[in-house]
Amino acid sequence: MDLTRLPPHTLGNPHRKLLPQAVFLDRDGTINVERADYVKSIGELVFLAGALAAISNLSRFEIPIVLITNQSAIGRGIVTPEQIDSIHAHLRACVRAAGGRIDAIYTCPHRPDEGCACRKPKPGLLLDAAADLHLDLRQCVFIGDSIADLNAARAAGCQPIMVGTGRQAQALARLAEIEHSLVLVADLSAAVEWMHRRLAAGLHVCDAAPVLETGAVSQRG
Repeated sequence: MDLTRLPPHTLGNPHRKLLPQAVFLDRDGTINVERADYVKSIGELVFLAGALAAISNLSRFEIPIVLITNQSAIGRGIVTPEQIDSIHAHLRACVRAAGGRIDAIYTCPHRPDEGCACRKPKPGLLLDAAADLHLDLRQCVFIGDSIADLNAARAAGCQPIMVGTGRQAQALARLAEIEHSLVLVADLSAAVEWMHRRLAAGLHVCDAAPVLETGAVSQRG
């Protein structure tokens, strides 16, 4: 990871005071199709509709974009760290080809029973990224598709934006009916559009707002 190539969050963007310092992205269910048997090869990495264009759009904010992902398939012996590195190299190449970027990737390789500090819903990966990139997590956004992503974001103090493209879409929809401040949108494209609307309205992206877009959540199980 070359931290010297990360875009500073103090560039001359006209909305820079309203922008987050960085955006964290989950992988499976947010950028690519989540598989019950894990993404084990480049061939199994299937991007969700509009995800690459959304990352390209997000890249225009000129702030760091960081991937935060649990990959317990490593700890389970299903894939090697080198295979995950190859998948992530391919992911970044596809993002670059679409005009976007992923500036850094933080991966938890552990099984749930290992009790590590980095596996979401624990905030360890976010804390590591904040230390490396000198970020105030209260001024950052986390876009994910699961309850674990939501709880990791909240534990770290980030603004969560949840998308309905993962396997927990229905659980998130039920939660949003109770928690009206939960930002829940259809997909990654809608999450980036939500950020643009906040900026256009002169509102800070990291100030939680009661937004549940009608019909926005996919009910894919």
